[in-house]
Amino acid sequence: MNIVLINPPHTAIGSRVPDDHLPPLGLLALGGPLIDAGHKVRLVDAEFGPMPLETLVRDALSGQPDCILIGHSGSTSAHPTALAIARMVKALEPATLVIYGGVFPTYHWRDDALVHANGPPRVVPRGLGFSGPRPPPQGWSDAG
Repeated sequence: MNIVLINPPHTAIGSRVPDDHLPPLGLLALGGPLIDAGHKVRLVDAEFGPMPLETLVRDALSGQPDCILIGHSGSTSAHPTALAIARMVKALEPATLVIYGGVFPTYHWRDDALVHANGPPRVVPRGLGFSGPRPPPQGWSDAG
């Protein structure tokens, strides 16, 4: 499976501290087991710059991924940006599976107004992902 991991830009003013960047450790922790399982995995870290959303989505969709995982390091301020990215991906490539994970969606997964009512993503895994997405994600494509 061709998988792209996205660390969205944190667009809130308080998150735009010059020269401050937290590495996307959660996404990297998920990517390692996926690579070990034989999947093609690529990270788009849009926090640097920050990367404009149009550029981010174009980069993420290059190479025709089967699945895009959007995750952020617990910052609620990144939630609207993550949903905007998901909507942009689905508008350009409706067949691409979008998965949105992290601390915010883990705690707000039941809140339709925050996650599901906004359209994509179709899959919102809960938890911190310490064990990685095992078994390998063959069944993900069935989620829509």
